[in-house]
Amino acid sequence: MNKNFLIQAQDLSFERSGRIIFSSLNISLEEGQIIFIKGKNGSGKTSLLRCLAGFTPTTSGKILWYGNEVLPAFYSEEPLVAWLGHLDAIKGSLTVKENLLFFSKIWSVKSNTFNKCIKKLSFEKFMNFPASWLSAGEKRRLSLIRLSFCPAKVWILDEPSTFLDSDNREILIGIMNTHLKNKGAIVCATHDSLKISNALELTL
Repeated sequence: MNKNFLIQAQDLSFERSGRIIFSSLNISLEEGQIIFIKGKNGSGKTSLLRCLAGFTPTTSGKILWYGNEVLPAFYSEEPLVAWLGHLDAIKGSLTVKENLLFFSKIWSVKSNTFNKCIKKLSFEKFMNFPASWLSAGEKRRLSLIRLSFCPAKVWILDEPSTFLDSDNREILIGIMNTHLKNKGAIVCATHDSLKISNALELTL
């Protein structure tokens, strides 16, 4: 059992309605590492991410966080996992600013970090808009602002580049690289080619 690994998946199998989605799957991820999960639609990419995050139980196998069998939500030392899925987790009735302040206060984000993240995604002019006014691409950028100041060590991302144009896809890559340089780790399911040095890849 290697304590240097942030997360380990050992001999994982997952079935749904009697159908084997994946089996005998192994992953090990250290600080500063990213693994891209690739595969066709229906191959089990989202199911694997949900298993790793503790949202969905596996059929067999083990998932270890820092060498221990514990759901990430119950890890007491620090926020461990950030999840960005197909839904943006945005309250449409709140303004953009209120959506971001809610999480920044929970995570005790410093104001200069908060403002820097907003500027990086060029979101200053949207701050007082109701979030429901935003387009799909703008909602995804809002989610990336929240992700970029999240203190969680491990990011689990499901198609994070959805609805992003080429310029904002490059910003996403920069955000991911910064997280890795700060000794974070990322598990990312994607159909896109997100070019990050020394990335691992698993095809389902």
